[in-house]
Amino acid sequence: MTTQTENMGYKQELKRVLTLKDLIIYGIAFMTPIAPAYIYGNVSAITGGTLALAYVIAMVAMLFTAYSYGHMAAAFPIAGSTYSYTQRAINHNLGFFAGWAMFLDYVLVPLIVFMVGASYANAAVPGVPYVAWVFVIAAVVTIVNYFGVQLAARTNLILVGIMGAIVVIFLIVCAYAVTQGTGEATLISSKPFINPEGFSASMLIAGGAIACFSFLGFDSITTMAEEAVNPKKDIGRAAILACLIGGGIFILQAYVAQLVWPDYTTFESADTALFEVAQLAGGAVMAGAYTFAVILSTLTAGLTGQSSAARLLFGMGRDEVLPKKFFTHLHPKYKTPVYNILIMCVIGIIGALTMNIALVTELLNFGGLFGFMCVNLSVIVYYFIRKKERNVFQYLILPALGFFICFYLWINLSSTALMVGGSWMLVGIIYAAITTKGFKTKPPILSE
Repeated sequence: MTTQTENMGYKQELKRVLTLKDLIIYGIAFMTPIAPAYIYGNVSAITGGTLALAYVIAMVAMLFTAYSYGHMAAAFPIAGSTYSYTQRAINHNLGFFAGWAMFLDYVLVPLIVFMVGASYANAAVPGVPYVAWVFVIAAVVTIVNYFGVQLAARTNLILVGIMGAIVVIFLIVCAYAVTQGTGEATLISSKPFINPEGFSASMLIAGGAIACFSFLGFDSITTMAEEAVNPKKDIGRAAILACLIGGGIFILQAYVAQLVWPDYTTFESADTALFEVAQLAGGAVMAGAYTFAVILSTLTAGLTGQSSAARLLFGMGRDEVLPKKFFTHLHPKYKTPVYNILIMCVIGIIGALTMNIALVTELLNFGGLFGFMCVNLSVIVYYFIRKKERNVFQYLILPALGFFICFYLWINLSSTALMVGGSWMLVGIIYAAITTKGFKTKPPILSE
């Protein structure tokens, strides 16, 4: 019997074991329920204390894109995600650049969580140095991914459940503290969404662009298309549901935190602002629990980030955009791309020991938003232009809105992010020009 993967010109080699629930958990695990902890203090300052509204804007932008991912996953239920969709729907060269941009994301996600996790762990246990924590976290993530996607999915389910429980407790503790007179002393307030004293549209858009960082990861669901039991039906639904559930969690955290600590200019450290909020609302116990959740998030995001990057490399290697023999090698028993996983482990460790968290966060948004634009454009080209589907709303208006929203957020990233990200794309252009003899040749699978 011919499989969906074989219909795309590939051999089915990965195990199909992931259900809709597994895919949703996978996406939320990559985003992590505790994601606001990474950006809360800095983005609250940028948005004048209206991070909750910035999250709403980011979620709407991501929902359009999640809808487009669903359409493309139905058309091409194969590993490679953004790279595969753009390559097959539009052009093999643009597909390479989309994959190159998203690869930057998948590289940086495990890298930044290694950094944040090691920092928090070192603060909690100063006797163990930062470098040691980086190696411990990297080892755990790599070993779990080595033994297969099913083990990773089960591990993520447990860790996301614990994290989710801590976030719920945090929300309840903050709400109780507010009712007892802390901060705004009321649970009903418009200030987390509209602050007349420190509000401007440009600040909000800048904050929304950075808030997209918390949503980077719902798209990782599509990299698991060849391991999903029913990819045509479940990939799109999982992407939208993960985006909605994750967005709701982020908005609630930003809302209650702003009520507990209204003056966003008085944090001792913007990098650990939500730790301070948790401490004010629930004392040392709540602060400790929240820190524990942040450390857990480094494992879940590290697992999914490393796994997705490995499968993106697998997809690019299979099309011979990267050396095929090396990047498509699978473990004979566990059917995991072990070389790719080990490469991502090494890159994560080196980056965690040498790079800056602020720059990494900005670069994540550069790669993610560029890839999202390509996917939205792919829906228009593939369905509306090539297949001549005439549902204007579904195949033209919605993806066009997704494209322009992502583009607007992308150009509002910092000049540093645009410059460094542009340099990364330039390296990709040079590499592609060399390997395709001046863009004259195509990957073999497309030639066939």
